[in-house]
Formats: sequence, C-alpha cells, structure tokens
Amino acid sequence: MLKNIEGTTIKIKFKDEILELSKDLKEQINNFWIQSKNENPSLFNGELICVSEYKEANNLIEITCKRTHYSHHLYDERVGLPKENGCHNLVVGCLLETSDNYYIIGEMASNTSVPNCLQIPGGNVDNTDIKKDRVDILNALIRECKEEVNINLQDKNIVESFEIKYISLPNEISNAYLIIAKSKLKMTKKEMIEYYKEYLKYLKDNNLEIEFTRLHFINKKKVKEELDRLKNPKRSYLEDLLEIDSYNKK
Repeated sequence: MLKNIEGTTIKIKFKDEILELSKDLKEQINNFWIQSKNENPSLFNGELICVSEYKEANNLIEITCKRTHYSHHLYDERVGLPKENGCHNLVVGCLLETSDNYYIIGEMASNTSVPNCLQIPGGNVDNTDIKKDRVDILNALIRECKEEVNINLQDKNIVESFEIKYISLPNEISNAYLIIAKSKLKMTKKEMIEYYKEYLKYLKDNNLEIEFTRLHFINKKKVKEELDRLKNPKRSYLEDLLEIDSYNKK
C-alpha cells in the first residue's frame, strides 16, 4: 500500500541485534542461498537492516530496526515466510522529475538480483546511515541518489526541491518498508540524458559498479501509456507511485 505522508514525523530507532530465526529456518535459507549464488555468482550476502516493529498514529511513524542478512531477504522474497519470520527490509527511494516534467526511472543492470527491472533510484538502508541508535533516512536518500545517478540532492544548483513524501508498506508482493522522497530537478530531460551518459562513461572507465544500465524518461502526462509500453519487469510500487504523484498538482 502506497500513501502520502507529507507532514508526518518519522522516527527510526536502531537496535544493534540480529533478528532471531530458528536453526531449521537458518538451514533452509542457507541452502537456498547456495543455489541462488550458483545461479548468480555476483550476489553478496551482506548484512541487512530490517524492520522489527512499525507503529503509526497521529502524524507520527515509529520504526524499530534490527540486523539480518541478504539471504534472509532473498528467501522471503522468492520463497515466502510467515509474518513473524519475515524480512521486512528498510528501503529508501527518490522519485526524480526533470524541469520539463519527465520522471526518471532506472533500468537495473543484468548482473543485479533483479536484472532489467525498472525502479526509482534507491536501495537498502545500511551501516553508513546508522547514527548511534538512530537511522538517518536523509543520509540514505542522499547516498543512494549520488551513487546511482550522480545527483547530489543537497546541490541547489541542480535540485529545485527535495522532501520525503510517500511510504509503501509491505503487501503480498513486496516485504519492504519503502520510504520515498520526491525531488524536482533544474535539468531538462535532454540535459539529464547527457549528464547520465557522462556518468556512465566515468563508471565504465574506472571499472566501478553500474546500478542502472540506462535511464527511462516517463512523461508525467502519459504515465500509464508509457509504462505499459515498457515490457521490462517493474517494481511493484512503480505504477501507483507515478500515477499518484502525477495527479498531485503540488
């Protein structure tokens, strides 16, 4: 479920503990990971920050997070787990819009866990976003956009506006808690195409990781039509997000 959370205060507490799982479940996850790794050797089983508790009331969202591993997330995503053992990872994303009203959507590289999938820039919260016993969501958003599309959300020369605006809650398709910001850029579609082309060249020349092999630009006035034309797999939130935001005149 995707909803607008403008004006809502978000507090995210971090407990430096591993989420408890039974011995049998750990073994099942490990066996599945070995199989997944054989199919896609580029996968990495790093630590993952996941949501252990979520509360929402009176314009306040309170989230508590603990640690788990990516293998837990992948197993839950592809095989499925009961709610009490689920891996509800904490994810951030930023919906970027050009000055001439095109949404910027990335196409995931073929060596990622979701090859050719369409999504907004973003990713899992990680250790660099933890400040003592709190998770810094703004830091995560800024980091992900810089890494993936070379947009510094704090640079007022290229960014007109930036605010946390939406949240997508776990559902039958996705287990993640996704906090979404919206940023309007001062660059046109044409300028962003050239800008990203240069960034892609820089990543290739320096043998750096490429998250998006290409960018797609979705006309704000033709969201459904243009998304339907793209046959790539898409993140479950994508169509709802673009349609909701395109109707928002703010």
